[in-house]
Amino acid sequence: MTISATLAPSLSAGTRRRRVLSWLFYGGLLLLMAAILTTLLGRLLPAELARRIGFNSEGYTLAVVLAGWIQFVRPKLTRATRWQVTLVAAACLALALALYTSALPSQFKTLNETFFALSLILPYVTLPRPLRRWPPMASAGLLVAVLVGVASSPAQSPVVLLAETVAALILVPLAFDVVDRGILEPTARTVSGLRYCWYAVLVVVPLLVVLLGTEARSGGGFADVLEYLGRVHEAVIGILLVQLYFAVGLGRTGGQRQARR
Repeated sequence: MTISATLAPSLSAGTRRRRVLSWLFYGGLLLLMAAILTTLLGRLLPAELARRIGFNSEGYTLAVVLAGWIQFVRPKLTRATRWQVTLVAAACLALALALYTSALPSQFKTLNETFFALSLILPYVTLPRPLRRWPPMASAGLLVAVLVGVASSPAQSPVVLLAETVAALILVPLAFDVVDRGILEPTARTVSGLRYCWYAVLVVVPLLVVLLGTEARSGGGFADVLEYLGRVHEAVIGILLVQLYFAVGLGRTGGQRQARR
C-alpha cells in the first residue's frame, strides 16, 4: 500500500470536517441573523437573553461577510480582477448610507456601521501579503484618534459616534497582520501563545465592561473609556469569530514558531 493511499482516508475525513464546520458557521450565523431581523428571536428565547444576543447583530453580520470574503472570494481574485473589490466596497458604502438614512426598523438600520467598516475592510484584507510594518502603525494611529476623541468630545467626536466602525478598523490589522497572519498568508510565522492571549483579551475585556455595569460608565474620565468599550462589543465579537473560525476551526495558523525567551 502506498503512502498516498494510506493518507487518503484521513485527508477526506479532514475535508469533511472542514465542510461541516463551514456549514455550521455560516448556516448558524445566517439563521441567527434571520431570527434577529424578523424579531423571531424574541419569541423563541426569554426577552432579556434575546435582547442581549440581538444587540450583537452587527458582529454576526461582520463575521459572516468577512469570513465568506476571505474563504470564497479572495482566493479567486487575480492581479487582473483584484480591482473588482472596489465595486464591492462601493456597494457596501452605498448600503451603509442607505441604512443610515432609512426609516427601517432599528434591527436593520443598526447594521449601517458594519457596512461602513466592510467598505474599507474588504479591500484591506484583499491586499497581497505581507504588508510589512505599517498595519500596526495604522491601528495605533486610529487608537490615538479614539483616545483624543473620547477625552475631548465624547458625545460629538466622529470616532465616538462611529465607534463600532472605528473599532473594527483598529482590530483588523492587528488580528490579521500581527496575531493571526496565517489566515491571509499561509506561509507566515505565528506564535500560538500570542494568538491565545489575544483571544483571551477579546473575551475578557468586554465581559469586564459588562460586569462593571452601566453606572461605572457615567461621570466622565475613565468612565468615558468604559462607555466607549461598551459600544464596540459587536466589532470585537465579529473579528473574534472570524479568527476562531479560520485559525482554530480550519487550522489556518501558518508556520508555528516558539515565542522568544
